[in-house]
Amino acid sequence: MNVALWAEIRRLTEIEKLSGHVIARRLHCSRHTVAKALKLEQPPTRQAAPRASLLDPYVDRIKDLLAKYPGLSAVRIREEIARGPEGYTGSATVLRRYLRRVRPARGRVYQEVHYQPAQAMQVDWGECGRVQVGSTPRKVSVFVAVLCYSRLVYIEFTLSQRKAEFYRGLVNALTFFGGSPRNLIFDNLKAAVRNGSGRHACFHPEFLALCGYFCLQPVACAARDPQSKGVVEGGVRYVKHNALAGRAEQLQRFEDYLALAPYWRDQVANSRLHETTRTRPIERFEQERALLRPLPAIPFDTDEVVPAIVSPHARVAFDGNRYSAPPQFVRKTITLRANANEVRLLHEGQVVARHVRSYERGQLLVLPEHRLAALSLRQPPHQQTLEQEFDSWGPQARAFHLGLNSRPVKTGVHVRRLLNLARVYGRTEVLAAIGRALELATYDAASVENLLLAQRRRRQLPTPTLPTPQRRELIDDIELEPADPALYDRFCHNTEEDSHAAT
Repeated sequence: MNVALWAEIRRLTEIEKLSGHVIARRLHCSRHTVAKALKLEQPPTRQAAPRASLLDPYVDRIKDLLAKYPGLSAVRIREEIARGPEGYTGSATVLRRYLRRVRPARGRVYQEVHYQPAQAMQVDWGECGRVQVGSTPRKVSVFVAVLCYSRLVYIEFTLSQRKAEFYRGLVNALTFFGGSPRNLIFDNLKAAVRNGSGRHACFHPEFLALCGYFCLQPVACAARDPQSKGVVEGGVRYVKHNALAGRAEQLQRFEDYLALAPYWRDQVANSRLHETTRTRPIERFEQERALLRPLPAIPFDTDEVVPAIVSPHARVAFDGNRYSAPPQFVRKTITLRANANEVRLLHEGQVVARHVRSYERGQLLVLPEHRLAALSLRQPPHQQTLEQEFDSWGPQARAFHLGLNSRPVKTGVHVRRLLNLARVYGRTEVLAAIGRALELATYDAASVENLLLAQRRRRQLPTPTLPTPQRRELIDDIELEPADPALYDRFCHNTEEDSHAAT
């Protein structure tokens, strides 16, 4: 008898007041079935009759083995009960099914943890794929920090998981929260733990300095135990499944990741209705904000500081790239300090060079002043003095000097010619002609002289009245012919006429 038949029999009896004979005839069943249904006060339940199993003769033997060896595998138990002429001949599948029914379930039983306001913050890294930075493919990582009570989240995308990036992410997260909680929970990453794990973890001295600066109690999780920081583990999954999912076309450059982080953090993650707390993190954070410890007035230094030896080529290697250094520090030890945007070189506490940090690999970044200084050291002392005098004119002269060095010409000859022109026409006019030459990208002294004469003619200025032998000596000493011979002859002719007129 099934439940539907039992229910219909009761309805016909109680509601329609039919007799058992009529009910049996209408439902095409026996009168005994009707009588049996009316005796049941609860719906009938189908219970399968116990079936005999090949394991039945060996159950007692199996129980003895489990009592003595609780973790014994099904294969080993089958070997034991299959011995002898009357041993077990069935399959291991039947035995495994029986063991799952009688053996206690294995695995951890987790306890839900409830945090108080400002009690703890959990941090972790997540991997987000790759992105092309210039000509170099780089891995993108996301640093996630979550306040355990309010579930307020902070995220920051980086191109590495280096120690400095971890410290910088921590400081940025505390700055975003506006204070520090009492505990900091993390796994056994090398930036924080030198060896050991959990309660036996030996922390990195620099990490302890950071925790002491912000009065944080470091709490390391046990090895291979991500569940002990489940709040931030859920945050990392949320970033991958919500912030990054479906945005492959929008995230073509690393700058796109940097722009996504604050938008998604403020407009989505911290404004949503949290599944566990059933409140918005930004609203729940208002109960926690006042209990956070205020941050110190002086920012914590998160720069990456490494000693470096300047190579014979006046280069310093850092993060897969080479940065130029002043040539006077060749083969000397200097200090390199790098933050997210800048690389600084220091010698005896003084900054001697600044570079924009490059996240490509295999790049050579050379400052123009370093190239000029290195080239000047390769010149004879007399030529060094002339070129230093020319460079002292200002940034236009240094830029023109750098352009000369980029061409296969005798730089000293051109510099000498420009200095002679300055003695004849004055430094101001020569610098104006040099500025025009920079605009035209013509790096030679003859072009500067032609531009100088052209601008004097345009302004209707007279030619300097110098004695002809002196003027010709100034020009011939340069060992170069001007770019326009006719202009050169006209210039000398005008000089001779001016000289006769003066006489």
